[in-house]
Amino acid sequence: MSLMPFLIIIFVLSGCSYLPINKKDIENQKIIEIIKDSDIYNEEFSQFLISQGFEKAELPFKAWGLKELIYAQQFFNPQIKTAKISWELAQTNEAIAILYPPTSIGLEVGRETTSKELTKKIFGGGFSFTFESADKKLIRHELSINKSQLALIDFQLINWELRLDLFTRLFNFIENQEFIKLSKLELRLKQSVMNMMKKRLEAGVASQIDLDRKTIELNAINQGLLQLQMNQSIMRNQLASSIGLSTQKFNLIPLDSKKITSILDDITVLYLKDKKLLELQEVSLTKRLDLRKALSNYAIAEAQLKLEVANQYPDYTFSPAYAYEFGTRLWTLGIDSIIKSGDRNKAFINKAEKFRDLEASKVNTLQLTTINDIEELQLNFSNKFEDLKYSDQMIETKNRLESQLTERFKRGLINRMEFENEMINLIDISKNHHKAIYNLIRIGLLAESVLQEPIFTPNIK
Repeated sequence: MSLMPFLIIIFVLSGCSYLPINKKDIENQKIIEIIKDSDIYNEEFSQFLISQGFEKAELPFKAWGLKELIYAQQFFNPQIKTAKISWELAQTNEAIAILYPPTSIGLEVGRETTSKELTKKIFGGGFSFTFESADKKLIRHELSINKSQLALIDFQLINWELRLDLFTRLFNFIENQEFIKLSKLELRLKQSVMNMMKKRLEAGVASQIDLDRKTIELNAINQGLLQLQMNQSIMRNQLASSIGLSTQKFNLIPLDSKKITSILDDITVLYLKDKKLLELQEVSLTKRLDLRKALSNYAIAEAQLKLEVANQYPDYTFSPAYAYEFGTRLWTLGIDSIIKSGDRNKAFINKAEKFRDLEASKVNTLQLTTINDIEELQLNFSNKFEDLKYSDQMIETKNRLESQLTERFKRGLINRMEFENEMINLIDISKNHHKAIYNLIRIGLLAESVLQEPIFTPNIK
């Protein structure tokens, strides 16, 4: 009897499952070129924006607004792409979990050394397969689905954290920009006052002490302005990095700061002013991603416990075989199973139960923290909202006073130095008003962070 048919069968059965490797090298220079060439005029980016609801006639957009920044981050930021790949990787475990245990096939050959037997040929063949009990395969599949869901939530959390990081940097940039404008105005007024003081000193109607005081005030505001301008350059770079673009490409179009500030301010008030405490708590307890992540971890712990309980029941490996020796044909059937210890089963089940209790405790802790965060959010909003109302009243009074001072200056009732000194003193009211606006907007950013729900822009499709 020839061995060739058996060898061919083994070769075919084992060889048909081989897949070639697709080699893919990392080309650093190419990656650098892609980063440098990435900009809003990218055709793929335009197609992405159209898929998100933008009209073709709107593209490429002419200025950075909230929606434009968010969608650009979704398309260009490499961390989002990496997180998506991690999620897709986790999904592959779902297909792996439902695979049956591998089956083996083997061949035994030998040769008898004596000449007294009927034949000198000895050979045999067999295969083995495993039967899993207690629905272990289904439980593993359930476990892999829960882990895949956890990976999806991690992907969404990274998206959310990058969104909050972008908004925070954007807000800091715009706030700093506004203070630069006010500082430049203050610098011009103080420069004018100092020039008048120099003329008064030359005329003998002012002292060197008066001039030195004005010089110190001018140097202080000039130094503060330089610091604000240096911070602005750093913030611009950080903002571009948060989107996933180079600073050069980010600067191709302007940032619509005034519109963005107005949107942030208006929506913060509209969203939080009439929201009841229970309503906000319900939103947060049903939509917070970190709470959903905790629940997914609990589901994984529950599935892991079910698997440990199922592992108490043995699996069986069946090994049917055929042997031919000395002219005799022999069929055999082997059955193997691992004998498990009751103490070992109890120890692993107890560990899985403790792990499940731990995850349940984390869920309860996070729920309590969320409820307290919402209460603190409402209190902070009320305080900042009232502070802004008071600041708005101060601005009205300031504008009225500026008009009166301007009228008195035009009528010659006060001189230019007195007028400009008064205007300098009023700049602090404008600064405080800007702080009040930005403090209220920060509550809006905090609301997004606590509720983990988009407030200022729609969800990405």
